[in-house]
Formats: sequence, structure tokens, C-alpha cells
Amino acid sequence: MFESKWGLRFFALILAVLLFLSVNNVLGDSFSSDSIAKDGHKTIKNVPVEVINNNKDLYVTGAPDTVDVELSGPQSKVVQAQKVEDYKVTLDVTDANIGEQTVAFQVRGLDKDINYRVYPKEATLSIEKKETREVVVEPNISRYAIDPNYQISNAEVGVHTVKVIGGKEQLDRIAFAKASLREDLQITQKTTAKANVAVFDKNMNKLDVEVDPSTVDVTVDVEPYHKKVKVNLTKKGTPADGYQISNVTLDKSQVEIYGNREALEDIDEITGEVDVNGVAAHTTKTVKLNLPNQVSYAKPAELTATISVE
Repeated sequence: MFESKWGLRFFALILAVLLFLSVNNVLGDSFSSDSIAKDGHKTIKNVPVEVINNNKDLYVTGAPDTVDVELSGPQSKVVQAQKVEDYKVTLDVTDANIGEQTVAFQVRGLDKDINYRVYPKEATLSIEKKETREVVVEPNISRYAIDPNYQISNAEVGVHTVKVIGGKEQLDRIAFAKASLREDLQITQKTTAKANVAVFDKNMNKLDVEVDPSTVDVTVDVEPYHKKVKVNLTKKGTPADGYQISNVTLDKSQVEIYGNREALEDIDEITGEVDVNGVAAHTTKTVKLNLPNQVSYAKPAELTATISVE
């Protein structure tokens, strides 16, 4: 009896709490019988666009890579559509003719109870007769693909040319075909890796064409990073009594300094010091180079100064 009495009291307490929440609308519509059926809205960003073109003799340009899609309908089905993503956004040009045409986006694969809007709602496409040309492909290696302590000494593409497929208008604009390595490689030694091929006009705008093959092998060889800098000569000491220095010339006006690319970026010159103390005749002397801390070493390591007196 004791356990049963407390059980009844606990049950009564639960009922009282639920009654209070219901009367005061604390839970709102959370447990409403039609909460699952109420309308929901969701905008899906950057949904890929597929162009449906069954005519292999025509080439279509002007389609965006992605669009935004707003879904509306029963909340449960909208939520499910976000998770499953069985739908796709299409531009159907099956019956299109050569020329410029405006085509509305369609979303296929959605539940019949879900409505949609696409932003933008349509695209202006250029439809041309398909052509193919062969184009020389060049390596395009970002400095960020190379470890900062190294620089490119040589780069070669595994194939000399690629096929570029597109409409005449795009093909006539071709100026470069570039094979670009990923920037996160951080190359420190001779390396062969896959590179994506893209085609550009003379202003380096990427053209809307197909490339075959779309990836090629690129071989990159590297060497320690270095740059040329000017040598600013300074003199130390004084010549012999009765003489003065008329001219001092270096055998080289520049040297190569080695080190980390980022550390050397702001170094445009270094100083070299020549000792003229006691000089009384035309002579040559070794110049000591004063290297900043960021510089690992220089080539040549020292210079020769020719000193003239009068």
C-alpha cells in the first residue's frame, strides 16, 4: 500500500505539471498534433547545376556552377529533403537550337508536396556547334606549392598538348593552357604530381571549355631559395699619410643570398666592408660581406675590391 500510494502521488504530480504547461501554452506548438504537417522553409546554398544536352554536336556555355534553392512544404518532408539530397538542379537544352537562349532552372527528384524556387530562376546560355582544338599546355606552379626554403629550378609537363572542346567563340579566345599543382604540396625535392588543366584568354580569364585530359603529370625540380641583391660598399680605416682613395670598385656589384623566401623578401641589398687602412698604392683587397641574420649564406662568399689612390 505504501508503494502504491506514492506511485499514485507521483503520477498525479506529472498530470498536474502537464496540465499547467498546456493551460499556459508554455510548450507552444511543440506537441501539437499537426506540428509535423505544418509548412517549413529552407534555402539550400550552392547546389550544383547539371546541364542536360543530348545533342553531342552542340556545346553549351553560360551555365553557373551552382545556384541557391528555396524549399517549402510540409516541414518533415523539407527536413528530409535537406538530408537525403536526392534532387538535382538542371538546365534542359535537349530541344535547343544554335544561338543565345534563356532557360529556366528545374529541380528534379523532389517529393511532389515540396515546392521550390531557384535563385536565379534562369540562365542565359550560348549554344554553339562543338569544335575541338589541340593546345600546348604549360606548367603553372604557384610559389605556395614550394617549401619556403626552396624555389623552382625546372618544371615540365608530361604531355605536350591537350584537346580543348567547346564552341568556336570560346576556342578563338584561347591564349594559354595551364597545368596547376595544388598549393599545399610544400615541395622540397624533385616531385611528380597530378595537375589540373585549365584554359585562359589573354587576360587570364578562365574559359568555359572541356579539356582532355583534364589532369596531367607535372614534374618539378627545386633548389635552395636565393635572390640577387646589390652590395653597398663601405670603407674602413684611412690610407697612408699623403695619400687619398680616389676610387674603389668591386669585381661584382651583386651577390646571391640564400635562405627562407619569406625572410629574404624585404632584403634588397647587403653591405660589404673593405679595409683601406695604410693603403699607399694601387691594390686589391678582400671584401667582407655583412650578412643579415635571415641570410644563411651568400654566393660568392666574399668579393674583391680594387683600390686606387692618388
